[in-house]
Amino acid sequence: MEIEAFFYILVPKMRNTITLIFCFASFLLFAQRNNNEAALVIAPLKFKEQSSYQLLYRRTLSNELIKLRGGLRLLIDTDKEIRSDTLSNNQGSIQYDVSLGIQRDLSIGDLEKVNLYTGIDGYYNSEFNQKSYETYYGYYWSFGLKPLMGVSYEPFDNIRLSFESRANLNVNLQEYSASGVNKDERVSFRPLDQLAIGIGYLF
Repeated sequence: MEIEAFFYILVPKMRNTITLIFCFASFLLFAQRNNNEAALVIAPLKFKEQSSYQLLYRRTLSNELIKLRGGLRLLIDTDKEIRSDTLSNNQGSIQYDVSLGIQRDLSIGDLEKVNLYTGIDGYYNSEFNQKSYETYYGYYWSFGLKPLMGVSYEPFDNIRLSFESRANLNVNLQEYSASGVNKDERVSFRPLDQLAIGIGYLF
């Protein structure tokens, strides 16, 4: 009876252990496909500007040539102080951009590690800015589309380098009381808005 009781306890535990091992192995096998990428994107020509960087996530779909893209930029700088003799003024900025888009890879002959790609991102921009001569934060927002073209290179299995050119179609529906990015334009288009370099980790 003790042996039978022992098997009654052991068999379910073994079944659970095998199930866990199978799930873990499946997860590792799926993860090794490198369908996900987390990247830091920097615009060297705009390095001194607040929009010079972005965190980017890319996800490869079942069609390996198609990728979903999601981006985020966040800036919080509220402690600037300007002093002139006995006067001091405070200024600051709180900004964020969120983007969502799609990209398609284009192969280059027999080059497995190098790809061209094209795509488009939709974005929303929000800013709270305090001028040095104001005591309040002004709120600015806009949205738009960024068509893009780029090239990527994978020197290692889990590393991807990329370089892309982005245009910018910006739509501004807000009434500004102070200067904004495109204060006098409801719609603006910049064909060469940004040249961006990215380094990503594949997992």
